[in-house]
Amino acid sequence: MMGRVGRALVLHEFLERTRDRWVLVISVLFALLASAVSLYGQSADAEFAKLTGPSLVTLVSLFIPLVAMVLSHDAIVGERERNTLGLLLSLPVSRLEVVVAKFVGRALALGVAVVAGLGMVALVSDGAGAGSLAKLAGPTLLLGLSFLSIGMLISACTRRQVAAASAVVITWFALVFFFDLGLLALLVVSDGAISQQVIANLVIANPAGLYRIVMMQAFAGPDVLGDLGMTASLPGPIVVAGIWAAWLLLPSIVSGAILSKARMS
Repeated sequence: MMGRVGRALVLHEFLERTRDRWVLVISVLFALLASAVSLYGQSADAEFAKLTGPSLVTLVSLFIPLVAMVLSHDAIVGERERNTLGLLLSLPVSRLEVVVAKFVGRALALGVAVVAGLGMVALVSDGAGAGSLAKLAGPTLLLGLSFLSIGMLISACTRRQVAAASAVVITWFALVFFFDLGLLALLVVSDGAISQQVIANLVIANPAGLYRIVMMQAFAGPDVLGDLGMTASLPGPIVVAGIWAAWLLLPSIVSGAILSKARMS
């Protein structure tokens, strides 16, 4: 149960993050691009699941991780650089509660960005399109929260906000862009020595890849890889839930452990 100080910290983090200009700019850009994709799909007389859905998945997998990491990169290192970390930890609040409060406050701000973006798409979509957006909402929040947790870990591991900002940009590029390209290059270079199943397992180990796979199944059906001529099998919902839980919890737990050491130093 979170105490009074923890709840106040959640509110403080939420209000501060919703006023972050970079978060606002990226969120507005995402909403505008997503709305443009939806309007184009309707003008082309295409079914939402065939054109607009995959296009929105691509946009979400690019913008939501970036919003999440911008939100979280200064969570710990910002306090350290302002010399307020010791003061914060001297309050009647546990170290774990500080990490949880910062995560929850910034997660609420992320939720506002996601709802605003998808809500704008729903406003410009027809009934079928708005219904299909329900498939996007849950996985999109999980994707954002996973990258928020990663950003918190980066913030706890760095000593300067500039270093944290650089690290989250590198991590974003690595997980969102270069990870899949690297696996594709590995598959080509190995000339079949590495099985498609191994590559598929590596893809779903990455939260961005897992999100794309989950949404491909949602829009194209559970046999989507077979339809593409691939022999790999995808994990069931229990395994998928476990991967999401690991990305949500493990970085935050490590952040709490690092913060506990910072208090004693």
